[in-house]
Amino acid sequence: MPRPFDSARPVTSELLGGLLRQLEDEGLAVADGDGYVLPWDAVYELMEHPEYAQAIAWFELPAVAPVQVTVSSRDTLEDSTFDIAVGDWRLGPEMARYAVLCGAILKHESERILLPPALWALVREVRAFAKRDSAARTGQANRQGWGRIRRLAISAGANLDAFLYRSVVLTPEKLAIGLRKAVAGDDTVIEVQPGFDGAPPDWLHRFDRQATVQDRYDIPTAEGIVQVVVSPKVRTVLEEIKLLPLRRVAGARAQAFILNPYATLGEDANEVIDEQQFETARADAGLNYERFLPQFERDAFGYPLKVGLLIEVASGTGPVSSETRWLSDDELAKFAKVLKSALARKHLLLGWEGYDFELQGEAPEYLQQLEQALEERRKPPVLIKYAQVYDLTNYASRVQKVGFEQPYYSPYIAKKKDDEGWFPDNIIPLISWVPEGETAMVSMPLGPEHLAGFRQQVVAAKAAGKTSITLPGTPNPIPIGEAERLLDTFTEASEEAKEGKFDPGKPKRPRPEGPIKRTSLIIGANIHNIDYAEKRRAALASDGREPELPASLRPEHPLLPHQRQGVAWLQTLFEAHDTFNCRGAVLADDMGLGKTLQLLILMAWAIEKNPNIEPMLVVAPVSLLENWKEEAEKFLTAGALSTLTAYGDNLSSLRVPRASIDERLITEDGLTRFLRPDWIGDARVVLTTYETLRDLEFSFASQRWSIMICDEAQKIKNPAAMVTRAAKKQNVAFKIACTGTPVENTLADIWCLFDFVQPGLLGALNDFGHRYRKPIEAKTNAERARVEELRGLIDPQILRRTKAKVAKDLPRKIVAEECRRLPLSNKQRELYGWAIDLFKRRNDPGANAPFKNHLGLLHYLRLICTDPRRHGLDVFKSEKLSDYRARAPKLDWLLEQLKTIERKREKVIIFCEFRPIQRLLQYYIHEALGLRPDIINGDTSASPIDPQNRQKRIKAFQEMPGFGVIILSPLAVGFGVNIQAANHVVHYTRMWNPAKEDQATDRAYRIGQKKDVYVYYPVVRAEDFTTFDVKLDRLLDEKRLLASDMLNGAGDLRPSEFNLDDVAPPGTFNDNELVTLETALSMNWKYFEALATVLYAKRGYDAHRTPSAKDNGIDIVALPREQQMGKLIQVKSSGIEGKQLGWDAVKDVVGGHEFYAKKFPRVGFELACLTNRYFDEQTHRNAKLNRVELLEQPHLQQMLNETPVMMIDIEKILYPNWSDA
Repeated sequence: MPRPFDSARPVTSELLGGLLRQLEDEGLAVADGDGYVLPWDAVYELMEHPEYAQAIAWFELPAVAPVQVTVSSRDTLEDSTFDIAVGDWRLGPEMARYAVLCGAILKHESERILLPPALWALVREVRAFAKRDSAARTGQANRQGWGRIRRLAISAGANLDAFLYRSVVLTPEKLAIGLRKAVAGDDTVIEVQPGFDGAPPDWLHRFDRQATVQDRYDIPTAEGIVQVVVSPKVRTVLEEIKLLPLRRVAGARAQAFILNPYATLGEDANEVIDEQQFETARADAGLNYERFLPQFERDAFGYPLKVGLLIEVASGTGPVSSETRWLSDDELAKFAKVLKSALARKHLLLGWEGYDFELQGEAPEYLQQLEQALEERRKPPVLIKYAQVYDLTNYASRVQKVGFEQPYYSPYIAKKKDDEGWFPDNIIPLISWVPEGETAMVSMPLGPEHLAGFRQQVVAAKAAGKTSITLPGTPNPIPIGEAERLLDTFTEASEEAKEGKFDPGKPKRPRPEGPIKRTSLIIGANIHNIDYAEKRRAALASDGREPELPASLRPEHPLLPHQRQGVAWLQTLFEAHDTFNCRGAVLADDMGLGKTLQLLILMAWAIEKNPNIEPMLVVAPVSLLENWKEEAEKFLTAGALSTLTAYGDNLSSLRVPRASIDERLITEDGLTRFLRPDWIGDARVVLTTYETLRDLEFSFASQRWSIMICDEAQKIKNPAAMVTRAAKKQNVAFKIACTGTPVENTLADIWCLFDFVQPGLLGALNDFGHRYRKPIEAKTNAERARVEELRGLIDPQILRRTKAKVAKDLPRKIVAEECRRLPLSNKQRELYGWAIDLFKRRNDPGANAPFKNHLGLLHYLRLICTDPRRHGLDVFKSEKLSDYRARAPKLDWLLEQLKTIERKREKVIIFCEFRPIQRLLQYYIHEALGLRPDIINGDTSASPIDPQNRQKRIKAFQEMPGFGVIILSPLAVGFGVNIQAANHVVHYTRMWNPAKEDQATDRAYRIGQKKDVYVYYPVVRAEDFTTFDVKLDRLLDEKRLLASDMLNGAGDLRPSEFNLDDVAPPGTFNDNELVTLETALSMNWKYFEALATVLYAKRGYDAHRTPSAKDNGIDIVALPREQQMGKLIQVKSSGIEGKQLGWDAVKDVVGGHEFYAKKFPRVGFELACLTNRYFDEQTHRNAKLNRVELLEQPHLQQMLNETPVMMIDIEKILYPNWSDA
């Protein structure tokens, strides 16, 4: 219960308990037994507190009312007995003679009054003064006490007795600082004027007269003497002011004083000087200051377009006004310079162009921001930002992340002999990759000579500024960085093997100069699973629709019926993009039917329908892009398709300088190739190459395209190739793959095309490969049904027409038969026999045969049929024409045929891929006919700005009147070369693929040809055996016949399709090549693996070797063909007589079973280990426990007896590609 001070009546209230506990927590109430004591000072504090003002009523205190009181004194100020008292209370006009003061309550008769706050402050001070001890009763202390009481008495309106009224004592506890500004030269001088409330007019004069601060100043006034008593804290501040010469400050000290007088005048100034008063005095003196804040306007990439200052004029109450001043680079540089200087000199104010800026704590940070902005503006703007590149919303939805793509080629280190350690002589480096259309990895070993050649190629390529090299035996060029990574791995492995420290499981170090992996856009690849799909919602048909032709189509070029149908079909699918989510098409018309024209019409029509349509992209081999421009100019009116050529030298003006690329992209990701953000400009169509699309993938993939056309789309049929992935990364509404050969080698070609135009339609590549077969490979009803299922899936989005079916107006294509029966010359027969004899003796000591395997022999037999000369004499050296014609029936026939054509004044294309033979032809044609044919190869420039580019040279050939001959490489000019002026095509050397051979022919036999086209396949024959020429001619015809079904395609002829017995006189190859046990005992590991593969293949299995590296413990996978079960075989060979092998083979084959069981889920596998020696006893026990069949030397002998194997069979396994020769 609370007890009011000086009151006997307790106060109770239901609400007081919680309030008093709260006041106790805040230190305003004190617990006392069962109640609380509330000091009067706390009561008055609560009365002023807005949150407690209403709660005062709960204490039942009397109301505050006006009260008059008299302050009286006893003795003089110098006396120790001097005292002051309050009394003579007056309530209203009458004296309250019996008034009694209890605490702060005045009692008078029945009336109770709570003293007003000012009067209570006076009473409290008088009581405290009365209780002072003897030490505080000096004259100085009495004056100080009276000065404080006098101030309170005046505030409370109290009466003073006569002595006190006359005794005017001022004891200022606060000083009012006045300021006066003066300018001396470039500096500001501030006069400081200390004052206080009630200060006599002569105060400053009296203060200045004394050299030191006095305890008391007696200042005469008109009313009498005013005594100013200086308190200790006021004295401290005045002493600091006294130290200022003439009370004036200048320079940095003046700046410091103006901004913060407390730092200049000491700690006591915090209590003595009122901050608000000082701010007002500063404003009155015209000492207002400004504050600045850096301002920036940046573009979307953070580049500072404008830099300036937000300038605020401040006063003691805060900012008064503000303005933004934008600075030029010169103004910014000058401001940063003076600001830096001011901060270095520790100035707190900065005078700049009429402003006085206060330099607050953030000023160094502001300086840094301004200097950084100036540096950015002086450098080229950063056009390519890190965040922009990594923002996936800028790309197609198929792009899943920005990261590292695995390189196409991988390095591995393998043992030559599994039963020996990782010694230098027992290791061999391998380059591995996944071939086009397959999922299993293959590996190519590199012997010392090959490795040295590889190194030399890299050095030469770097010196020449090339970005890639071509290594014989590999399917694609190897980028220089990737090649260096491969070589680094091989070098490190070799060094570690020499030191006995090689660990095949240890990752290899990256190159020190930068990251090995290449930062790239990562897409859903759809290889193992469907990672990304664009599901078509319905089947599509355009039957009966008439095409909508654009107004820009020149009237002098009416469309043929099949072209009208093609345009209508393309328009139907394009319009189905929104309604049925049809994302593209495959235009697979035969060569020469006008695919480019149909696509140009689609593009022009789309632009006319929607002038605001996104740009369009055409990707093609460089030789074909020039043809696109010419075709557009020929068939469309000027300006219909404004084009931009974005490849080759034209890229230089579009590139972003290195200095304008975010440094993180360069240092962390190695990305330095970008195009300007506005690189397309007003162009409606961009023409580029596959290589440019790959190299500038971020710039192309961040652009939205309405239509993208991949011409000669066989360039994107390898799912693992970087150009294929680059095409699939594009952000396109409608994609078109244009190719005359949708299937070249495997059905994976058609999968890859559709994974581009309609991802997910054909499922994941692995499932696709297991489910579908080419029509010719489909053996069962189920497999044939799946072929039809595949046709049904792709049919709505693929259009394939051949010239035989639709080009009824074309002249005839006549294949000349007489040249296919050229008799073998005596010289050719002699070289044939010589080569076969050397090959048969290739393993004899001292034979020095030039053919390391059967492929080398086949290559040479092929050349003999065309250019009969000794092996190794590759450099053409002219000889007498009649002599060469006698031994080279092809040239003899050619020269006679050219004379016939010359009489007709017609033109001839001669296709030949071998450069020495090209030069030979050029020489002898010139000698015989006086005409020097032009030769165009892959190194002939296709750049449109080169005056001697291939397109211009071919155009010159076409425009030349009369007879003409041109020699072309079928590989180099396979894209975009149209030569309708020629109507004779000679395939002097043949290609491995009939479709590519037909493409070469179709450079002349196409729409626009006015004459019958004669095609010549010169073939050298022998009466007593089948020459290589005859065999090749038959195989190409067979392939050509099969390719009439689009899904069969026309893949390259493989070495396995040639038997040496087929291209040599009967009986040439006999049992001398038969593999015996003795042969098997001397085989190295590669040959022994190949022997085992042949054995199982001949015993009814579909057997193949696994990659040398990452084989998962299995060397041979034998899938069932005639048997119920497949086999997984681990092969171990040893050249040590009597060697017993351990049970590593068992561990490997058991460990690998799970992997291959998952890879071939429909096949049950038996496990076997085969060796040319024996296994030890422990291996037999473990094999029995794990159900592994062990096949040792006796079993091998039995297998060789039951299944004869020739060495040529083994070589076919080891060297499956023509490049292995």
